[in-house]
Amino acid sequence: MPGRRYSNRLKIVFQLNDLIVLNLSYFISTYYFQSHTFFWEDNRQSVFLLLLNLLWVVLTSYGDIYAVRRVIKTENELNKVFFVMLFHFLITSIIVYFSKLIVFNAQDKLYFYSVFAIYMIIWKMVSLRLLRLFRKRGFNFRRIVIIGAGPVGDQIRSFLMSDHSFGFKYLGYFDDNPDNCLHPDEIIGSVNDFREMAESLKIDEVFIALPNDAKRKIFDIIRYCDANTIRIKMIPDFMRYIKAKVQLDFYGSIPIILLHNEPLESLKNRIIKRGFDILFSMCVFIFILSWLYPLLAILIKLDSRGPVLFKQKRTGLDNNEFYILKFRSMKVNKDSDKVQATKGDKRITRLGAFLRKSNLDEFPQFFNVLIGNMSIIGPRPHMLEHTAQYSALIKGYMVRHLVKPGLTGWAQVNGFRGETNQPGQMEGRVEHDVYYIENWSIFLDQKIFFRTIFNMFHGEENAG
Repeated sequence: MPGRRYSNRLKIVFQLNDLIVLNLSYFISTYYFQSHTFFWEDNRQSVFLLLLNLLWVVLTSYGDIYAVRRVIKTENELNKVFFVMLFHFLITSIIVYFSKLIVFNAQDKLYFYSVFAIYMIIWKMVSLRLLRLFRKRGFNFRRIVIIGAGPVGDQIRSFLMSDHSFGFKYLGYFDDNPDNCLHPDEIIGSVNDFREMAESLKIDEVFIALPNDAKRKIFDIIRYCDANTIRIKMIPDFMRYIKAKVQLDFYGSIPIILLHNEPLESLKNRIIKRGFDILFSMCVFIFILSWLYPLLAILIKLDSRGPVLFKQKRTGLDNNEFYILKFRSMKVNKDSDKVQATKGDKRITRLGAFLRKSNLDEFPQFFNVLIGNMSIIGPRPHMLEHTAQYSALIKGYMVRHLVKPGLTGWAQVNGFRGETNQPGQMEGRVEHDVYYIENWSIFLDQKIFFRTIFNMFHGEENAG
C-alpha cells in the first residue's frame, strides 16, 4: 500500500498516544506519589491537567516532532522530545508561579515530570521500533526509482536496500548508459522513458543522481514530477568527490555546503550543555571533592614527593592553550610535558596506577569545567607537542578542536584511551571525536556519561 495513505494517520496516532502518556503520567504521579486522589475529584487538578494537555498540543503543533521520516535516528527523535518537554516544563512553571488558581509545588512538578520523562522515552523508543517492524512487513512503503545508475546512484541504492525498515520499495534505475552500471539488470528504461513509465509504475519518489551536465534532463524530470505530485530527492553532484557527511545551509536563497555538521553551533544547544556542565560540576564539588580532595592529597603526599596537583598545557577550543589539572600520578620528572605515559611506565607511582585505572586522577578537571575551558563530555585534550605532531600526520585532526575538550568522550568509551603510540590509534580517536562533533545530542552525552561511569567501576585496560 502506498506510504502516503498512512503518513497523516501515523501523525495523528503519535500525537494521541503522547497525550495518553501525559495523562497516564499525571494520574500515576498524583495518585501514587502525591494526594492519592483521582484528578476528577479535585477541580484544581482537573483544570491543571487540561492546561498540561493544551500546552502539549500547542508546543507539538510547531516544528516537526511528528514528521514521519523514512530514515529515523532514535537519538534525534529523543532530542526533539527532550526540548519540547523542557519548554513544557518552563512554561508550566511560569503559569503556576503567576496563577493563584493552580497549586503545583516543586515536589509535585518533580514527581510528574520524572514519571512523564520516563514514560515518554519508553513510548518513543517502542513506537519507533514498532514503526520499523510495520514497514518491514510491507506497510507504509513508498515506491522509488533512481535516475542515474552511476557510482552516486549505486551508493544511494545500496543505502536504501540496506534496511527494509526505511519503507522504500526499490523498483530500479532509469539510465542512458547501462554499460556503466554495476547492476545493469536493474535498469528499467532510459531517462527519457521515465515520463512514460512513471504512472504505470505508481512511483511515489524519485532519487535523481545525474551529473550537473545533464541539466536539461534534470529540469524535465522536475517539471514532470511537480505536475504529477511525485516527490523529488536530488543527490548533489559534489558527492562524486566529497565523501564526508555535510550539512546544507542557506544564505538567502544561496545554498551553502558546510563540510562539518555542528549541532553545538546552536546557541540553544550550547546553553543546555553548559548548564549541565555547571550543575554537575557543582554537585561533584559538594558531594565528592569536598572529602575526596583532602583524602587523596594526604595519600599522594605520603606516596611520593611533589605537589598534589599536576598542571600541564593542553590544546583546547579553537586551538587555544589552557592548563589542565590532574591529581599527580607520577613521580616528578622533566619529561612530563613531552613524553606520554605508557603501559608499565616506571614514572607512575603505586597510588598513581590506581588513580589512572579508576579515572580518579581526572577529578580536578571539574575545576576546568567550572571555569569554562573544558566540558564534561568532549574530545580529550592533547599535549601541545602531540597537537603539532598529529596535525601534520592525520587528515582532519584539528577538526576535534571545534568544540571544548572533555573529561571523557566518544573515543574514550570506545576503547581509544590512554597511550597512542601508533598513528592508527590516533586516527581512530580522531574519527570518533569528529563523529561526536557532527552528531552531538543531549542523549549522546548521557550515553557517554553512563558508559564512563561503568568503565570507572569495571576498570579500563587502556588506562596506562
